[in-house]
This record gives sequence, structure tokens and C-alpha cells, in this order.
Amino acid sequence: MALEARYNRISRRSWLAAGLVIPLFRARAEQNLEVVFDGDNLRPVLPGLHFLTGKPLDRLKDARTVVFVSQLTLFEEDHVTAFRRKPQRFYVSYAIWEKTFKVTIPGATPESRLWPTAEQAENWCLENLAISALGMPADKPYWLRLDLRTADPKDLSRVWSDTGFSVSGLIEIFSRKTDPKELHWTLERHFRLMDLRRTLARGDRNG
Repeated sequence: MALEARYNRISRRSWLAAGLVIPLFRARAEQNLEVVFDGDNLRPVLPGLHFLTGKPLDRLKDARTVVFVSQLTLFEEDHVTAFRRKPQRFYVSYAIWEKTFKVTIPGATPESRLWPTAEQAENWCLENLAISALGMPADKPYWLRLDLRTADPKDLSRVWSDTGFSVSGLIEIFSRKTDPKELHWTLERHFRLMDLRRTLARGDRNG
């Protein structure tokens, strides 16, 4: 709740500045970003996106933890004014003998899951990405942007704290030049709520 309160206090000017500063990188592979309306939230759907591969996978199999940072951003129709953001981070490790991937989502109540395949671990990460759609008119056009990249664990201490997260820290991470061997995606979709496919909320599906 502390993070949510800090998030809500960030000014519109800060969001606008962030939208102007973060550059748009091309995805490393052609991907189609779909958006579904899940209860009161918007969720990205990327069945063809695989990020536990290449250099990150090599690190995992060397018994090193890999951190992925994501950010969902909602823009006004002008594609410049960012009015809502939702960052997330995932810690991924690999148990060599058991051959399982462990994904941890930190927070007030951290959640961890074990998965036998990289694809299942990836899917669970993506299923935990969502941004609120409350207050958005159904007939108004918007843009949804998904940023996803690996991050140095040392950088995260400058972004997340017990009281919230730093907008400038997020901007610095996502605007940093990416090593060609690293993974970094930026994907976008233009939409209206009235045109989106509706799905049940996660709680309704599980209940």
C-alpha cells in the first residue's frame, strides 16, 4: 500500500517528462502486442515473447540470478502524454539438479513459483503484468507500451525502496543503451476499451 500511495502522489508533470525522455527501442524480434481487458485492468498478451534465452539463460545455468524489469505505460492519444505507469520486477534463478526455474515477485507479500520449463516461467511473469483501467472512457483512444529488459540488481536499490519507487530511476534504466547481447523489448498497441477482448479477472478464474 505504501508503494501505491507514493505512486498516486507523482505529479502529471513528472509523467509527461518521463514520456518525453524514454526513447522507443525496436523489439529484437517481431512481436504483436495484444491487450485484454481483465476486470478493471489491462493486461498485455505476448504468446510469442521469449526472454529466458540467450545470455540470460546462460547466466541462469551458471547458477546466477537474473533480474527482469518491466513497465507498462498508458499514453493519451497524442502518444506523448503518459498518465499512468506500472513497473514490475522479477527475480529468476535456475536449480541445476532439479532443472526447474524459480521466479520471485518481490513486494509486501513476495510470491515465488517453480516451473519445469522456461516457457512456463515466462508465461507466469507476463500473466502478472497489469495496469489499472479505472476512469478510462471506453470510446477514447489510448496507447499501451510495454518495456521489458534485464537489469543489474545493484540498480534496483536506486529505483525501489520501502516507501515507493523512483520515476527518474526507472527512466534511467529504460533509456540506458543496451548491450547487443542483452535483451530489451519495447512494444506498443493503439486501442479503445470498447474494442478489446474481455476476459475474467484472475481472481474470478481461480475462484
